[in-house]
Amino acid sequence: MGRRTLLEANDHFPNILSISEIKGRLIERKEILYLLQEETRNMNDLLSIPYLFVITDTDGAVIDYCGTGSLRSFLERNNIKNGTSLAMKDAGSNAISLSMEQQSLSVVVGAEHSNRVFSELACVCTPLRIKNVIIGYLGLSFHYLHEVTFAIPLIEHLAKNIEEKLPQKDPILQKELTYSHFDQYELTNREKEIAYGWLENKNVPEIAGIYGISQSTVRTFIKKIYAKTRVNHKGAFLKKFT
Repeated sequence: MGRRTLLEANDHFPNILSISEIKGRLIERKEILYLLQEETRNMNDLLSIPYLFVITDTDGAVIDYCGTGSLRSFLERNNIKNGTSLAMKDAGSNAISLSMEQQSLSVVVGAEHSNRVFSELACVCTPLRIKNVIIGYLGLSFHYLHEVTFAIPLIEHLAKNIEEKLPQKDPILQKELTYSHFDQYELTNREKEIAYGWLENKNVPEIAGIYGISQSTVRTFIKKIYAKTRVNHKGAFLKKFT
């Protein structure tokens, strides 16, 4: 069978992030990108076909991508780059946009893509989750003539490894996720700050000094936090949020 080339088109893919926003996302998610590079370092030995991994944020904007030269060049020729939106409203039905809508693993092959730019690709995508909160999406693409079944366990394995390692490497993300967990219990902003300090094993005098309040006020806040989160002591609080 002769080698087939990827279709190209002039379909417009909007950039929904400015250059400064892209730089900010790269800094915010540098640990995800590092882990992706770490996890895919030996892919050339495992995969004998051209492939491309894409990481997007929760809005479907490309944060970064890595893979073999032919598919990287394909993206760049079609003006798909960091900041480009692959969400449904901007790029049609593709594995990333479907994964965003379904919040689960999705597979789109060949003509199933609604945008003809991707019509000779097979794509698999899965959400990246930390503590059940989606923090982005991981996609894998390759030529649609290759069997897609190998890609599903592969991308699930990569996502699981990233999800397990990420909180240990990214304290900013860990704080964001913990604050999201606090939101479920309707903690105020000050209660979140004190609760997070309590989780970090700061004592009452330390928390009082950080926020310029009295120790008795800190103790009152802790009682309110326990009541809202339905725990009775620090051990139960730590178990619930760590």
